[in-house]
Amino acid sequence: MNTAEVQSQVIGFRYLEAAQFTLLFYDYLLTLDWEVSRYWRAGISTPVVLFFANRYGTLLGNVPVLLMDFWTAPATHQICKVLCFYHEAFIVIMQIIIGVMLILRTYALYEQSKRVLVFMLVFSACMICTGIGGTLYADHAHTSEQGPVLPLDIGCATPADGVKSKGLIIAWSAMGLFDCIIFLLTLYKTLSRDRPKGLNLLTVLMRDGCIYFGVIVISNLCNILSFALGTPYTRGLFNTTTNVISSLMISRLMFNIRDPALARDASRNSQDPSAVQWGVGVFSTHIESTPPRQNTAAEWV
Repeated sequence: MNTAEVQSQVIGFRYLEAAQFTLLFYDYLLTLDWEVSRYWRAGISTPVVLFFANRYGTLLGNVPVLLMDFWTAPATHQICKVLCFYHEAFIVIMQIIIGVMLILRTYALYEQSKRVLVFMLVFSACMICTGIGGTLYADHAHTSEQGPVLPLDIGCATPADGVKSKGLIIAWSAMGLFDCIIFLLTLYKTLSRDRPKGLNLLTVLMRDGCIYFGVIVISNLCNILSFALGTPYTRGLFNTTTNVISSLMISRLMFNIRDPALARDASRNSQDPSAVQWGVGVFSTHIESTPPRQNTAAEWV
């Protein structure tokens, strides 16, 4: 591979990275009013803390990634290596936060079933260990196939050899398998009970869970294929894309379950057993006119 081809691949990588960060910051500004109305006055709780950890962790945590891609001062090999490792560790941490949020949603969907919770915790622990193991293996992989480090004036261009790609394929496959299990649990619950009428929490959990899985599985598959089929400078092309989309999707899911329309629907159908059982009103904020019910499954999402 000649230098011109490598530089062309790196430039394409940079364009994709720029598009990803544009999407991240644009969506933040687009949904800021929802955040203010639905979360700023919500009080401290586990879902609220996780929401802000995901939302602002993704925003602020990607600043070093921006430096890695677009820093104008010439970067040394050591700086690029540190930033690359940070990027991989950052992705693992954010995926764990997102995984916890998905577990809480599924726990609520199954009406706080302890058996389902234990199963998800054990399975997720196995996937986390697999993901971390794959990332560490990739970071310490043999570099005999690694391409040259380009003397770029902007950002870092760190190639990934075939051995490192195998480790990252393992890590992303573990994350994808976890998403599949969450989707199957959501789908099973959707098919095993009558669908409630109108807009309520159960409908939102089922609808959003299926949409989330569809988007994430496509993004994750593209990322895995980039490691399996790409060149040293295009492997991991969708790393940041998958992480950003996961964060944006889970934020949208969290916004939807605090949609004031849920509270209005619950007030119109106050005698509906499903609305009472799922405690729809818990998810409204200052718009809510009555105190939220306590000890409902809805409190876990």
